[in-house]
Amino acid sequence: MAKAADKSDPDVEAMVEDPDAAAALIAEVTASLSHLAQRHHLDMLDYLLRMANLEAEEHLRLRSRRRLC
Repeated sequence: MAKAADKSDPDVEAMVEDPDAAAALIAEVTASLSHLAQRHHLDMLDYLLRMANLEAEEHLRLRSRRRLC
């Protein structure tokens, strides 16, 4: 399993063209993983995933606000 984590996924890298796309993908994935952690009562993982989700969403919110100005 550790060896698989060391390799980058070319499909994901091809989808992510800029920081905003990366933040959007991270927000989506962390929300899904958070729900999975909740379902299995993995409280610390749920907490950490929700924090990562909030950070990704905050990045997107701030970028959207800057573009409007």
